[in-house]
Amino acid sequence: MVVLTKDLLGFSELVINRGIGADVVAGIAFYKALPIAAQMFPFATLVGCLVALGRLGADREILALEASGVAAPRLVWPVVSFAAGMTVVSLAMSLVVGPWAGRSQQASLERVAREKPWSRIRAGAISTFGGVQLEAREVSKAGDRLEGVLVFMPGLADTVFARSAQIGTDASGSITLTLRDGSALLPARPAAREVRFETLTTQLPQTAFDDLRSAADAWTGMPLDDLTREAARFDREGNAGGSRAAVELHRRAALPFATLAFGFLAVPLFLTRRSFSRSSGGVIAVLSTVAYYGLVQLGEGLIQNGKLSVAAGVWLPNAVLTGLAVVLLTRVLRERALGQVFDRPRRGATANETVLREVRPRRFALPRYVGARFATLALLSFGVLFSAYLLIDVMERLEWFARYRATGTEILRFYGARVWLLASRAIPMAILVGTSLTVSLLAVEGELIGMRACGIPVARAMLPVLILSALFTPFYFALNDVVVPRTNALADVLKQTEIKQGRGSGEERDAAGEWFRSGNQLIEAQRFDRERGEAQTITLYELGADGHPTSRTDARSARHIGHGEWRLAGAARVEASLGSVRSVAAPAFVRLGEELSSEVDTMHYSVAELGREAAEIEAAGYDASVLRTDYHRKLAEPLACLVLPAVVMLFAVGGPPFPGPAQTLLVSGIIGVSYILFTGVAASLGHGKAVPPVVGGFAPTVFFTALAGWFGFRLWRRL
Repeated sequence: MVVLTKDLLGFSELVINRGIGADVVAGIAFYKALPIAAQMFPFATLVGCLVALGRLGADREILALEASGVAAPRLVWPVVSFAAGMTVVSLAMSLVVGPWAGRSQQASLERVAREKPWSRIRAGAISTFGGVQLEAREVSKAGDRLEGVLVFMPGLADTVFARSAQIGTDASGSITLTLRDGSALLPARPAAREVRFETLTTQLPQTAFDDLRSAADAWTGMPLDDLTREAARFDREGNAGGSRAAVELHRRAALPFATLAFGFLAVPLFLTRRSFSRSSGGVIAVLSTVAYYGLVQLGEGLIQNGKLSVAAGVWLPNAVLTGLAVVLLTRVLRERALGQVFDRPRRGATANETVLREVRPRRFALPRYVGARFATLALLSFGVLFSAYLLIDVMERLEWFARYRATGTEILRFYGARVWLLASRAIPMAILVGTSLTVSLLAVEGELIGMRACGIPVARAMLPVLILSALFTPFYFALNDVVVPRTNALADVLKQTEIKQGRGSGEERDAAGEWFRSGNQLIEAQRFDRERGEAQTITLYELGADGHPTSRTDARSARHIGHGEWRLAGAARVEASLGSVRSVAAPAFVRLGEELSSEVDTMHYSVAELGREAAEIEAAGYDASVLRTDYHRKLAEPLACLVLPAVVMLFAVGGPPFPGPAQTLLVSGIIGVSYILFTGVAASLGHGKAVPPVVGGFAPTVFFTALAGWFGFRLWRRL
């Protein structure tokens, strides 16, 4: 249901607003659900088995079995038996039901596309008919009459504006689009000109429902006999189409047998845990599912690179699962059935052996001990936080990777560049949590009391934590200032040149790009990134009262500098008035309006580059408060690696009595969240010119420095 939700919302639109019968749409949704259900079987089996085992463990039933003489590893066989039965069902779904549903869905979509090709057109959304893109500001209930129309014509290689349009079918069943009162303003290069017409009629390709089809429908819906012949032809001829057929053929068998592999893996994977709970099984199952999809992507990448054969690449995830299950089962049998292999007596040692060593004083023993403990806990915290950031980022991009059919190698290259950004986000919080854990454990184990009893001030004993944090601050600054801008730019290049290049679903718009309206302006861009405030191959139209363009500005790229102002690169401009068209000097800055909300991305800038960019914009007479605020914020961010640990440390050592671990961790969490929120609020105030840029950048650091000073003063008074 989660996977289908997006499509079901689109299907409901067909019934409510486009006049397609509910029975037809329900049939399309049913046909689409069956292949998805077939793909869910292996993972449903794993989740179900692990959750059931978690319940057995949490309710002490596994303990009761072992107390009754039944070894827990024997649970493998009933689970494997159940998984074998599910494998048979999954095979039937994958080999027979799934392809039949794919063919039926495609036939239903093609029938709807022939009878009502306009049924997918929605106001303000781009509809694709082959290479033709269409958008309308108003659409009639049936979808056949349009107002305020934009059309990208591949033959003209440009955008056409029309006051209204009618879409329908002719006697031969072809889709016809009739535009009325239209115009096109062509760019300055090679020659500026304007085209006007009263009526224009063109035929559209019947591809209105491409966005509901998968790019691989031709293979997923193919009968097994035809698919086998295509795969055999690949073995003989080595053609690319046969390669996809061979991959699909092996995948139809490999995915159902993953059900059996997951069933074999479930028990040893669960029994490796030291404690049982109902929720832990679900968490392990989700992580295993993500890992399996990663192996699938890796296998496809190795196939495309010629490193593995089709069979080896497709069956690689199942082989890894089976091998892991064997290893874990062997380990579980050794520990649970054959006794513990740990704590064996040393050869030649006696039970009463006592080793006496000369105790020598060690210089800086206490600072080294505290520093080592802090470094260990900070690294552990970093690993946990970094893994969480990485997992969330991967989960958010799974659909994007699938849409562009990214290979495992491409994903690894992309994250090889992106991990530095994720690491930079985790480092300050890892140092904060590491400090909190260090102080908490020293307090729980009585070591802070021991220090006080020996006459050692606790604040002085914890000084290594602050020294290590201070030493790391310049390295964090270098990471943010040198490494992250370059690697983030590299990740963006890899995304555009390797993953997106020449791929995608029917939703891609390689010709016209995307259209955005802002007041009396229309922006057309090949790539428009709101989060980063960037646009590539941008065209800006200014529209008259009749909806036709009065000017056109083309630019190679554009970057948001704040408050709706954009900086253009490589711009050229033409203006049309009274039937004449002329080229004029293009502005270096344009205002696209506040309606077109977009961030100002400064992540690709170092501090020095950001300062130069702000100076150039101010020299041109424009406001650079956004860039100036981010400039000061970049200078202040590394200080968080020192200030935040100082706050939580000075709070936690103010005893005795010392605050408990839960209280210290809670305070550190509040400090971390408050710092993030305060940073965002201060930056927003600086961007909006409510406060000076230096205040917007440094206010959070100054506030928490003052808070650390207050805790330090309180501690000094108590001493």
